[in-house]
Amino acid sequence: MRRIVLIALLWLQACTSTGPISPIGPGAQSFALNGRVSVKHGEETFSGSLDWAADVRRDELLFSNPLGQGVASLTRSSSGVTLTPAGKQAIYAETADELTEKVLGFRLPLAGLRFWVQGLPDPARPFESTVSDTGGITQLRQDSWVIDYLQYRENRPRKIHVTRDGLEIRLVIDEWQAN
Repeated sequence: MRRIVLIALLWLQACTSTGPISPIGPGAQSFALNGRVSVKHGEETFSGSLDWAADVRRDELLFSNPLGQGVASLTRSSSGVTLTPAGKQAIYAETADELTEKVLGFRLPLAGLRFWVQGLPDPARPFESTVSDTGGITQLRQDSWVIDYLQYRENRPRKIHVTRDGLEIRLVIDEWQAN
């Protein structure tokens, strides 16, 4: 269970590159979202809620269990990435890739999520996409990940399904806030 929570947090950390952030609305340089996430890897599963505040300099993610108790927090700043499981010692690394290697024993290519939750590909890497008749992305393929956009609300992704190598992540975004 602990491993699947760490995988989920590290996957969600994907977005926290130190490069420029693509806005979710005209002129937006940061965002906050609240939602629910479920992660399945083999027989391990986790579900809970996610609060994510992001801007150019910092990301703060709080993962809670279905009862609302904080499970772990993850922070990215210019000094690195810190994962703090509830009641445990913080784990630090300079990059998300290093953190995944420390925690999981292997590196995950995690750089795209900041863009993916906004319905956009990471502009720094190649991608393929499928677009609906109305012009919205319905599926994105990047870095061997398949990102399916199952529902939009007010032109922002609401339900996202991400898969790769037996890892399945579902994200339902209940509230967006562009800052």
